[in-house]
Amino acid sequence: MKKFISGLLGILFLVILIVGIFVCTYVFSQPSRTGDSRELISGTWTDKEENVTFEFSSEGDFKMYYADDETVIAKGWFKIDEDDKKIQVLVAPSDRDETVDIGLTFKFFSTISYKNLTVPDKDDEEGVATCKFIFQNSDGVYSCERTDMEGTLYDGKS
Repeated sequence: MKKFISGLLGILFLVILIVGIFVCTYVFSQPSRTGDSRELISGTWTDKEENVTFEFSSEGDFKMYYADDETVIAKGWFKIDEDDKKIQVLVAPSDRDETVDIGLTFKFFSTISYKNLTVPDKDDEEGVATCKFIFQNSDGVYSCERTDMEGTLYDGKS
């Protein structure tokens, strides 16, 4: 009986160690700070019809909230897969509204596809950037406009 419990605890420790390494690698790895998608996605995007705002910081922080009262729907960290046009989000469990389906997998991860990303010409200061965010594994589709135009969409680009 003692060998059985010892073996079971060993297996449990190994599983926890592997999961811990996976989560820590995702959380603590430095997000890419270059690439068109990082520069174009970073900022505040709002879907006025659905009353939802997405914030993507250049440091890799993610926040989704209701635009009218800023009640947090989800908060965490993101990485962009430029090849597949997907945003991988690690959601902090304490900063999540469980009434909104954001297509979580493994209780912490969500994938957002971005489609139809359009930006104004460099010379058009009045232009609006638009993008469609689609949550995988849920019905969440948000057609957004970028609202924080005080910065440039073309950081570091000539």
